Amino acid sequence: MSLTKVQAHRGFSAVAPENTLPAFQMAVDIGADGIECDIHLTRDGRFVVCHDSTIDRTSTGSGEIASKTLKELKRCDFGVKFSKAFKGTRIPTLEEMLEVVKPLEVINIEIKRFEHPMGLDAALDLFYGILVSHGVLKQVIVSSFDELALKRLKQLHKDVYTCLLYSHGTAKAARAQKLGCDAIHPAYEFLSKATINSAHKRGMKVNCWTPNGEDEIEYMVKQGCDGIITNYPDRALKIIREIGK
Repeated sequence: MSLTKVQAHRGFSAVAPENTLPAFQMAVDIGADGIECDIHLTRDGRFVVCHDSTIDRTSTGSGEIASKTLKELKRCDFGVKFSKAFKGTRIPTLEEMLEVVKPLEVINIEIKRFEHPMGLDAALDLFYGILVSHGVLKQVIVSSFDELALKRLKQLHKDVYTCLLYSHGTAKAARAQKLGCDAIHPAYEFLSKATINSAHKRGMKVNCWTPNGEDEIEYMVKQGCDGIITNYPDRALKIIREIGK
């Protein structure tokens, strides 16, 4: 059995504020195979790493990322709500995050809906240019629920590895193949062995999100998932090592 790759969901988000440099550094430090993160565009055309379209839940600020400049976002604290130990943590840019996670085998970047005056194609070109300039294109897998963005990215840049994200539904491997995707990223609760087999027959990988319990992780590995996206990468690494003995 080939070893399943472990991606730290939003960094090592069980022990550090999600989608921050400390969380990504901790994932690197424990030996995770990769990380998963999310990016949005600021008003002034910079990519920042954050899951939500607003900063209310994870920071001391409020409002839509798309309505703020990078400078405005950097004034907010993205660590103190998680723990006082992380007080002063700032929102990372895509570039700052890439510098931290460069040593990893897998850099899974979820792209959100880029509704920006520059337009979708320009945003995707900007994104691609950053990946190339940081020398990480071969490590990056780009995932999204946004089928249009995935299809357009593949049309513009055929050398980008793309993945269809979904939470439920059937025949997603076939759908992803039509979009030109290289992998599917299903929610683990809705993932069946039949879906994994269907993807593998098409030459596609399967990375599931977000099994966190030991039993859930072990089951997904034994089902044949190529990757596990989890808040507890340390737990997943231990389980995979034990299965591989």
